[in-house]
Amino acid sequence: MTAQDIRPRATRASSARSRASASGGSAGNRRTVVVGGVSVAVVILLCWQFLPGLTGTPGYVVPALSDVLQALVDPAALPRYVSNAGTTLGEVLAGLAIGVVIGLVGAILLAQFPTAYAIAFPYIVAIESIPKVAIAPLFVIWFGFGMPSKIVVVVLLAFFPVLVNTIHGIRGVDRDQVELFEANGASAGQIRRKLLIPAALPSIFSGLELAVANAMIGAIVAEFVGAQHGLGVLILQAQGAMQTAAVFALLIILSALGITLNALVRLARRKVIFWQQDAPR
Repeated sequence: MTAQDIRPRATRASSARSRASASGGSAGNRRTVVVGGVSVAVVILLCWQFLPGLTGTPGYVVPALSDVLQALVDPAALPRYVSNAGTTLGEVLAGLAIGVVIGLVGAILLAQFPTAYAIAFPYIVAIESIPKVAIAPLFVIWFGFGMPSKIVVVVLLAFFPVLVNTIHGIRGVDRDQVELFEANGASAGQIRRKLLIPAALPSIFSGLELAVANAMIGAIVAEFVGAQHGLGVLILQAQGAMQTAAVFALLIILSALGITLNALVRLARRKVIFWQQDAPR
């Protein structure tokens, strides 16, 4: 057996060991993350349960965890929680759908027309810079106390991160790749569908994750300003009645909705951008 025969086998063995090492390291990292996350959660919950009593903090300031859980599963309040959570979730989903479509379409157009981008983008930034709590009362006046005014606020908060991230993703595509497509006779539509949008997908999904968080904030802010139904209304009512445990229970529901929507976006990201499934996020 010659050295030339041995070298490829050694290379293959080294590659196999590297893959096994990487797999073992990845599994170890996942275990570390899970154990670390559970440990932090346990510490937080224990502190929440016992610190208010140990420090003599009144229940109307910071209630114990057991009081919050009791308020969360209160049979008299639970149907109202579910009904109003459905209202808030409907506002968030409708606003997200509209905002994402506007953001994607606007980004594709602005990214491919530099003059339009230079003209329109300062105005978009100016609109986005206005605190939504300041203009939400105007939407109540224009659209009423129902869902439309809440959806408009959610749209304004959701479309901007999608717009900006998609623009950066499209404009970040290597110009040599675009010229290669053009040299092979690809049309503008083919370049857009087969190169620009696929290359911008990581940025698009990053914008979607931000849009989900903004949408939850927008819906609650709009409900604070003026609404008849929704979790924001229940929070204001509980706050006015000094029912702090109920306020914390409602915040837990809001957090659960936000985590669920974010998890769905991340799941879609792993399915769509499958070539990045091993990348750190």
